[in-house]
Amino acid sequence: MVQEKATEREEIIPPFPEIAAVTTLEELLGCLLETITLATDASEGSLMLLHAGRELLTVNSARGPREQVVRSAKRHLGEGISGWVAKHKEPLLLIGSVDDPRFSGVEPGIKDAMCIPLVEDGRVIGVLSVSNKRGEETFSEADLERFLTMARPSAKMIALALAQRELDAESSAWARRKLAQEIHDGLLQSLSTLILHLQLYEELKGQDPRKAGVQLEESRKQALDCLQELRHLVFDLRLADLERLSLAEELRKYVAEFGRRSNIDAHFSFSGKRKEPPLSVKKNLYRIAQEALTNVRRHARASRVDVRLKYAPHEMELTIIDDGQGFRREEVLSRAQEEKRFGLLGMQERTYLLGGKLEIKSTPGQGTTVRVAVPF
Repeated sequence: MVQEKATEREEIIPPFPEIAAVTTLEELLGCLLETITLATDASEGSLMLLHAGRELLTVNSARGPREQVVRSAKRHLGEGISGWVAKHKEPLLLIGSVDDPRFSGVEPGIKDAMCIPLVEDGRVIGVLSVSNKRGEETFSEADLERFLTMARPSAKMIALALAQRELDAESSAWARRKLAQEIHDGLLQSLSTLILHLQLYEELKGQDPRKAGVQLEESRKQALDCLQELRHLVFDLRLADLERLSLAEELRKYVAEFGRRSNIDAHFSFSGKRKEPPLSVKKNLYRIAQEALTNVRRHARASRVDVRLKYAPHEMELTIIDDGQGFRREEVLSRAQEEKRFGLLGMQERTYLLGGKLEIKSTPGQGTTVRVAVPF
């Protein structure tokens, strides 16, 4: 009889591969809550997250007849059942009408409930609650223990999803700052030079037609340089379709196109057993490769560049090697910090956010090697 119940439950609980397929934090929370609500035979469920730096819980996902009402709920630490659980980091099993002086603002109509803190690295990140067990039975200590067992990996998964969302936000901020710097240092300066050339042409065309012709030719070349710089900028801002394709496939396409546009002999290779990292990791590694190749095009005076992606059991390694003029690493990094250059700084920041290691080796006259290792 027990075995039959287990089999029936396995048929109605959404399989965890569905959770792996979600693409947003909201979808992840909803899928987790749906799974846990069904697994505990609860009629209702809610998942609240604790706002970083604030003593406030807000509902991020809800299930059940009162879903719309529950979604608007907010609890300060210590307020209500969820606030008490978050503050004291203790699970609660409540049976019968809730009449406890510890709690305030308890919703009416609760027959029984289980409420547990979601704790990751000793820090409460939220509260998970289910209430009103289906049928005539009420929740038991065994149900609470099972609930706790399911919640532990859920807390880990939610913490990772929150970290990835923060990583994406940091990455977007860096991209915006880098774009502003690229436009200021490249395109705006080129356009300013073009305007000066055209002003000189206007001054000379009535006085010295020959010199005016030379100046007009310089203006034409400067205009072409501006157009080329703009094309490179648009090309570098392109983000690959990494949701559908692998990092290796997108890097292969980017390196091939980079070689055609820059007239640099560019090669891509990968080794190891392919294993795709999370989307945010793929995006940042892709951007690191872009930034490294942009530096090669602008500064290295290289004739060849090799981009290598290596899949190891526990990490990915991205290496960019050029045969250019090289540089003194300490001087360039120091100047980058002082002048807020976003090429090398961007690679450093992205690697740091991914929990990886960045290694830059360069000697004047002997080329440059950039190596990034990121854990899975």
